Amino acid sequence: MATETLELEGQQPAAAAPLQDDPELLMRRYKETGDLELRNRLVMHYSYIAKSVAVKMSSTFHKYATVEEMVNHGAIALIDSLERFDPDQGVKFSTYAFTKVRGAIIDYVRKQDWLPRRVRQTDIMINKAEEQLMSELGRPPTREEMANRLGMTLAKYDKCIFEMSGESMYSFEALLAAPVQMNHVRFQEDSPGPEEQIDEQELRRELAQAIDALSEQERTVLSLYYHEELTMKEIGQVIGVSEQRIGQINRKLIKKLRARMMGYMKG
Repeated sequence: MATETLELEGQQPAAAAPLQDDPELLMRRYKETGDLELRNRLVMHYSYIAKSVAVKMSSTFHKYATVEEMVNHGAIALIDSLERFDPDQGVKFSTYAFTKVRGAIIDYVRKQDWLPRRVRQTDIMINKAEEQLMSELGRPPTREEMANRLGMTLAKYDKCIFEMSGESMYSFEALLAAPVQMNHVRFQEDSPGPEEQIDEQELRRELAQAIDALSEQERTVLSLYYHEELTMKEIGQVIGVSEQRIGQINRKLIKKLRARMMGYMKG
């Protein structure tokens, strides 16, 4: 994957001096004048956003994009955020930019076609078998029942689930990065206002309730993976199960969360 190099107009490679002005005042001056030097100073000041988002997301997407690639795409999104941001909307720029940068990095990863065709085909096959068994049994099928239906050993089934867990993580990350939709009304990313802030708070409350509804084991995996940023192998050592089993638990809990959040966002 090619790495894009970001060059700011009029900006030298040496580190810029810390901002002497209030960044909010500097933002207003930039919006009034369009001065590239002011823009570059703002980019340097807020560059930590692209770096911090990229570093955190690298724990999930490190197999598909380097931190440098994610930082570069995040920096491009940061500049775009500066151009589109309206300081009169009552939202802090850092809050607005975090959402835009995170969404840009997820979009970049999505375009890499990072799951092999074989894994995608297996995903379709397993989902179809799971739907059939749920219809026949009237309940979620067990691992053994799924493996038998697919003609696989448990070890082979767990390996397939582990390979597919990356797609589940991406889908959930992408869902949370999407603009909030309430009652079929989509709020524009480029003009955040008080209503959107309220909807975001409601979305977070709904997510918290969905997490509370998970099993204790699922909540543990969620916490260790997404908050403590342990690898699946490390989580398996903590819980006392295989890395492949953690991948299966992770995929299952994300499917639960994603189903509930999609239902909520569709109203």
